Amino acid sequence: MATGSHVMGSIARMEMKSDWSIPSHSHDFQEIVLIVAGQVETRMADKTSHAGPGMLKVHPRGVAHTEHAVGLDNIVLLCANFQAADDREVAAWPLLVPDRTGRIRMLMEWMVELSPPHDHASALARDGLLQAVALAIASAAAGTSDDLVLNIRAWVRAHITQPIYLDDLAKVAGVSRYHFNRIFSKGAGMPPMRFVREMRVDAARGLLLNTAMPLRAIAPMVGFADEFQLSRVFREITGQSPATLRRSTASA
Repeated sequence: MATGSHVMGSIARMEMKSDWSIPSHSHDFQEIVLIVAGQVETRMADKTSHAGPGMLKVHPRGVAHTEHAVGLDNIVLLCANFQAADDREVAAWPLLVPDRTGRIRMLMEWMVELSPPHDHASALARDGLLQAVALAIASAAAGTSDDLVLNIRAWVRAHITQPIYLDDLAKVAGVSRYHFNRIFSKGAGMPPMRFVREMRVDAARGLLLNTAMPLRAIAPMVGFADEFQLSRVFREITGQSPATLRRSTASA
């Protein structure tokens, strides 16, 4: 769909208390919601997402969802609705998009200033800003993979002693589980849980080569239940056992 087929409906800046919530509802239009302040949890299509400041939520037409504030902070949102000639483009957008540069917020704040349109020129300007927002969303969604891999690598390194699940990583990324799995695999060249296992094995390799600690001590330090799980995954990833690695290094 060409971006020119987005038709602006309304946009508003909304401020709510920390106990704000909306029961299950759907719209006969497309909606984008930028979080300016606070934390919002959304349940949509059997998926739960968490969005904080600088994250933009996408609500496709006709899809039921619930929303409520999380934490003690008041909520500030920029909410825009629009009509799309073809729902398939918006349906392809991720449910959460990071506004890393602040460009989307700037465009939406400008749209608020022009609302309601007082003349034909301001109405055309709002429609033009909407097209720019759509392009920014598509660009942000397409360009997240490299940054995403770096962010996830840093998070896994900081939590390597703990159990890590796909839902944890998707929540860190601020996107749906399905979208996270797709864009991360594309950016990293492997599925996210394989990436986690390889990071655990790399950390174990460093300890094997640089310390004399026994395998049973290394295992929990890199997130494995015991030395047997570590040995199995280590062999799966590297093609050799931890003991073989240590012997080959000692004899070199």
